[in-house]
Amino acid sequence: MNLSSRPRPARRLRGSAAAALAAVLGLSLAGLSTGPSGASGGVVVVDEVPPTSVRIVQANLLSGQPDAKFTADLATVFAQAPDFITYNEVPRRADAALAPAPYALFRTPGTYTGATPIAWRADRWEALATGTHMISNLRGRGPGQAVEWGVRYANWVTAREYATGRVVSAVSTHLTPRSKRTEKIIKPSVRRLGALVATLAASGPVLIGGDFNFHYTNKKEYPRDVLTEQGLTPTYDVTGTYAPTGDHRGATIDYVFLHKAEQFRVTGQTTTELNSDHDALTVDAELLTSPVGQPVSFRPGPVVNRPSGGRAGRRVVLDLLVDAIDAAPKGAGIHMDTRGLGDQRIYGSLLKAVERGVKVQFLTRRYRPNAMEKALFARLKAKVRTRQWAVGCWATCRRIESRRNLPMTRLLVSTAGATRALRIDSDQPAAYAASRNPTTASIRTSTRVYDWGFREFLALVGRTY
Repeated sequence: MNLSSRPRPARRLRGSAAAALAAVLGLSLAGLSTGPSGASGGVVVVDEVPPTSVRIVQANLLSGQPDAKFTADLATVFAQAPDFITYNEVPRRADAALAPAPYALFRTPGTYTGATPIAWRADRWEALATGTHMISNLRGRGPGQAVEWGVRYANWVTAREYATGRVVSAVSTHLTPRSKRTEKIIKPSVRRLGALVATLAASGPVLIGGDFNFHYTNKKEYPRDVLTEQGLTPTYDVTGTYAPTGDHRGATIDYVFLHKAEQFRVTGQTTTELNSDHDALTVDAELLTSPVGQPVSFRPGPVVNRPSGGRAGRRVVLDLLVDAIDAAPKGAGIHMDTRGLGDQRIYGSLLKAVERGVKVQFLTRRYRPNAMEKALFARLKAKVRTRQWAVGCWATCRRIESRRNLPMTRLLVSTAGATRALRIDSDQPAAYAASRNPTTASIRTSTRVYDWGFREFLALVGRTY
């Protein structure tokens, strides 16, 4: 569809834009009230309960070590009573040994898929979903290699705590050792892991454990740019401390990464000597997220990021958009227009919203749409008179933009947790680059303001209400 030429206007409906939205999406928006004004907006938890403590142990147990030493290493791991265990190098070890009661374990059996199982305490956590995800697939063996170093997988579980309903995902993986042959797949491997994590993050915070085979303090090895791009924060960054984990010149190569680090409080981090050529890494953290059934609410007011305030400070506005999308229940409506979508987490949240039955309408004002935007076009199609679509717009949108002073990004959510008629305007595109710039967003929960934003959104695609 060429959005530069205005299509025939739709029949005008009576009532407000909220009523029009109800007609389009089958939503009931009656009884909405204007939210109170506030000096500082944000996300608040309704009926908040105390945080949930989680202990995760990363354990590389050295493929091929004698059974007695392997059994002793397992005993050391279980003595710490972890909630989750991320194993490496155990493709041929028995599930019963890796997960005795009360633990459960998941992996896809196989030399490569089964090398990184994930285990969890089944008496405390209910598994909601599990899976295996390819991290790299570089075929071929170098001299003296018994297996293909470039073939790597991650196993994961999404689990709900019985006591509170809080949901967390844990991922176990093991990146390829660095060599001339594998050097080229290390950053793509981190991006593949990031894509998995972005999908899981729609259900809640994510913990990732594994041997990553790059040394934490080696600036040439450690791919900080890509890890930051994917929203992966090592607990070493959070605690400001690290210790050697590998018997390989004292390198720190085992990690626990946090996704949405602001949703965790790290309370402990230790290493424990094993018979293996790696130490076990144990991390204690608290989940600060809302339990299932305890909805979030959005408080009106401005929200400002802090480019110099660490990862959590830099992503304040971007994470606000993610939180609003993630809080939309099945049957709700999301309407988003932006000068450019370029944040993996926002993109992943939009896809997950579609999967759970949210009606998503998306428009980019970028001159040349990028891969994320094109993927949304393909997924949602371009029929702007249907309940769900994604399109690009340039000439028409720029004329309207200059005339109406539109924000760089606008997000409308008909229902977001406990908040009805949520509108968020940001002065930056919905791209990761916004985390490096001063960014301000405004949260509004007024029906009238929501209606006006919806009217402008429809005008961008030549529709009236």
